[in-house]
Amino acid sequence: MTDFSRPELTPEEQAAKTKKAKAKIRTIRIWAWIIMALLVSFFFLSQCAMTKPEFKQSVIDSCIKNIPFSDKWQADLKAQGLEGKGNTVIADYCVCMWEEPLEKLSYNQVQSFSKISPQEQLELLGGSKAFEARDRQCVAGLKAK
Repeated sequence: MTDFSRPELTPEEQAAKTKKAKAKIRTIRIWAWIIMALLVSFFFLSQCAMTKPEFKQSVIDSCIKNIPFSDKWQADLKAQGLEGKGNTVIADYCVCMWEEPLEKLSYNQVQSFSKISPQEQLELLGGSKAFEARDRQCVAGLKAK
């Protein structure tokens, strides 16, 4: 009978083979960690980016918090006979002012909105004349409600 057994590996060859196998495993582990880190990073980055509805809501919330301190707001309420009712109509006013212009913005415009100058922001929202006309319309609409 013939013996088809493999030739025995020398200790140096066995050590080299083991070292090579460990290096492959280490490389696979490193790449697994890199891929996992990338996936986690992309997840958190996607959470940081504000969606259009979140952006609109944050602008409206900011309006609701800040507009009561405006002298113009107080004068508009007085002119419409709504003096003292500012807290009840402020949300309607802010939604009226911001819903339409913010709806027209694309996702890319929303993402870059904070990076552009105030003048460019105003132009993106329709310009100062359109903004003033919308203000008059929204203030007039308060009395109708």
